[in-house]
Amino acid sequence: MAAKPPPLPTVGKRQLARELRQRREAAGLTLDQVATELDWAKTKVHNYENGRWTRGNLTDLRALLDLFGVTDADRRESLETLMRDAKKKGWWVAYGDAFEGSLPAFEDESAQISSYEPVFIPGLLQTPEYTGRLMRAYSFLTPDDIERRVEARMRRQEILKRSTPPILSFVIEEAAVQRLVGSLRVFEPQIQHLIDVAESSAQASIQIMPLRSGLHGTLGSSFMILDFDGDFDLSIVHSETATRSAYIESKEEVALHRNMFTQACGNALSQSSSSTLLKTLLKQHK
Repeated sequence: MAAKPPPLPTVGKRQLARELRQRREAAGLTLDQVATELDWAKTKVHNYENGRWTRGNLTDLRALLDLFGVTDADRRESLETLMRDAKKKGWWVAYGDAFEGSLPAFEDESAQISSYEPVFIPGLLQTPEYTGRLMRAYSFLTPDDIERRVEARMRRQEILKRSTPPILSFVIEEAAVQRLVGSLRVFEPQIQHLIDVAESSAQASIQIMPLRSGLHGTLGSSFMILDFDGDFDLSIVHSETATRSAYIESKEEVALHRNMFTQACGNALSQSSSSTLLKTLLKQHK
């Protein structure tokens, strides 16, 4: 079995890495020169510039800033704050067995999330019963695994209840909301939850892609675009299967997915028409 790729660094680490790389280049230094000047291994310098450090410390950071000629006190303090914040552990650390990669951290730090889902209800919109039935479809998960994953997914959803939640945009294929996951006791509350979120949250939009739309440019795998405080250089795309998470950092590929999502929003039903479709679907099953 192929080894899992290392998790993508969190936003704070990526911000700090970018700053350090830019400062080194502005100082006209190579990685080798930095390593020689500080008597570090080249891999250590590389790890700082790629956000791959696990035990970064302020002494190292200050040495780098001294070498790069960064003397502005406010700038140095802001970079030190970035490192302190990047080292803090979030609630998701306790659910390392339920998550692959850094998705909860990215969601927690995001300013906007745009999600396209062709098969299932998006995780951020699932009810506990729906998630549980969905997880039970995977034979490799034990009852304990399922319980942990349901609990972890519900914790993810707490970003929707924050005083300043991210802006959330969902495009869901009609086939996903039509699919009967479990019994009507699971199905009906799930559809009602979608209606409630769509009609009560000023920060969340839910659009349904009707079956009659046929083939369209977005049809395919699910994906989620995560943007961070208007800094599109740090935007990423996350995709997920039952066994693997993948993250895309390439600006070109992120831009491609953004265009696909914009087209999907244009092809999908309006928010009002989507709510009407969901209500009609709910009536049909009562």
